[in-house]
Amino acid sequence: MKKFCFLPACIIATNLYAQTKLHTMSQAHSHNDYERTMPFYAAASLGFGYIEADVHLQNGRLYVAHDKKDISEARTLEALYLQPIARQFELNGGKPYADGAPMRLLIDLKSAGAPTLAVLQQEIQPYKKYFDSRINPNAVQIILSGNVPAADTWQQYDPLFYFDGRPDSTYNAAALERVALISTDMGKFTRWNGKGTLVPAEQKAIEKQIAAVHAMGKPFRFWGAASSKSTYYKLMDLGVDVIGSDHPVELYEVMQHTSKSYSANTPVHSVYTPTYVSDATKLKSKNVILMIGDGTGLAQLYAGYTANRGDLNIFRMKQLGLSKTQSTDNYHTDSAAGGTALATGSKTNNREIGMDNTYVAISSLPEKLAKAGIQSGVLVTEEITGATPASFYGHTSDRDSTRLLLHQLIGSKLQLAAGGGKEALETIQGSSLQQELSKAGVTVIDQLDQWDPLTKGRTLVILSDKVVNSMQEGRGDYLKVALKKTLQQLGQNKKGFFLMVEGSRIDHGGHYNNLEYLVREMLDFDEAVGEALQFADQQKETTVIVTADHETGGLSLMDGDIKQGWLRGNFATNDHTGIPVMVFAYGPNSGLFGGVYENTEVFGKILKCFRL
Repeated sequence: MKKFCFLPACIIATNLYAQTKLHTMSQAHSHNDYERTMPFYAAASLGFGYIEADVHLQNGRLYVAHDKKDISEARTLEALYLQPIARQFELNGGKPYADGAPMRLLIDLKSAGAPTLAVLQQEIQPYKKYFDSRINPNAVQIILSGNVPAADTWQQYDPLFYFDGRPDSTYNAAALERVALISTDMGKFTRWNGKGTLVPAEQKAIEKQIAAVHAMGKPFRFWGAASSKSTYYKLMDLGVDVIGSDHPVELYEVMQHTSKSYSANTPVHSVYTPTYVSDATKLKSKNVILMIGDGTGLAQLYAGYTANRGDLNIFRMKQLGLSKTQSTDNYHTDSAAGGTALATGSKTNNREIGMDNTYVAISSLPEKLAKAGIQSGVLVTEEITGATPASFYGHTSDRDSTRLLLHQLIGSKLQLAAGGGKEALETIQGSSLQQELSKAGVTVIDQLDQWDPLTKGRTLVILSDKVVNSMQEGRGDYLKVALKKTLQQLGQNKKGFFLMVEGSRIDHGGHYNNLEYLVREMLDFDEAVGEALQFADQQKETTVIVTADHETGGLSLMDGDIKQGWLRGNFATNDHTGIPVMVFAYGPNSGLFGGVYENTEVFGKILKCFRL
């Protein structure tokens, strides 16, 4: 007799985060599967581990239906489930799923148990090799539920049949061997509809019940639970092993993205407390630091706040605004049009950099500020030719014009640019490029530790893309170290500077729908904000602005614990959205950035800071 090993999640896990991540499609249950437009196949195509069919005995045949009145001649157990399962085995080399994942057929006996089971034994004979683990170790396990015969008679039935037990039933050792899982009605414990949270007393009773079942070494299932994302997550958190749903695709999406929907145990950084001495004063700003969290909406910010145990440098800034980010040709902008709006004060089409929507080049902040002797720089955690940094020096109709942008960077008004792109630069290395660099008086540095912040003249710090990879891949403190060097180098200019700093890969976390990736990038960006705020307090003539070019992912925060620093999120898309983004400001003239306005107004407000 095959022993189906199923170690409950709560036994394996030591904390909420690890526990929830363990659930896979093998633990997904297609409740009332026969009610789908494509019974069996809808769930099997998604890899469901449990597929349920309600069965009625009528005229010596087994029909699949919720109620007897719904019986149809075409909807037999054989046609809807036994034959399709046989086809699965033939297609997958003797397995129900090609990857070897298990499948269980949960048959709910709606008519009298003993006679229904007797007919089931007959109907299963031609298909026995697909259900008997003594013949095939990959056999589909049949689990009987509903009007099952008394447990003390189970030994009379074919050993391939297992049973869905009840927590309030007592089983002898032989019967317990035939119990594949233990289920009960969630309505016995709570009337919770899947929204909000459980009443503490009810949750405690549920946890006690689950623990008792796990002590028996059996997996646990609820029926009667709401079919919603919040419910699935809550059941997983509670340690329920088999998660049922009336909406297979919805549960599939949750299961597939469970590991990417959580963040926990991220490093916590200390937060700087500003002095606010020069905050919102009307003194002329000598320096302006514009910090762009690419793809960062309010949810991304609060995700960082939660992960950092309830504090962010960004949230210490008191002057707040809201920026509308739509591009000329789309409800939601991309980084090219969003960066161009911030850098030039002009709306444009998506994919365009440094041009208006008629494809005419327009002046950027560094180009305007250079006329006043104010130096400019950009610092990013991606390739220096990325859409956002390029918006502050480039002019092209296509954001992917890497070669063109590198040449434009060399000839730009930027005093300093730091980021990745060494590999791209090497592909166009040649005598003409060297002459171009020499003519422009540009020093190129490709190692962070070789960068002397006292360097005079124009400087390009073009590092390997491996150095500016993600925090999860080991980028470390690159951004903070590079920011200190950048501030020191640009700070030598007596007429002041403008610096754009981008947390480039927060956006990547949204595109990947990966919450922990996003949170780690968010926290790294916030550390850099803390450095900028300290610099502003030291200089007292520096304005710091923190905003975003757009929001990415349509992130919603579904649950979390600020004290413990874990959270769960859900992404609506892997693309950008039209959600407005926050603008935070600190230092002289920071009051200019309050209110609700188009992203293009940030450009004009920065010029006002410089009194230009």
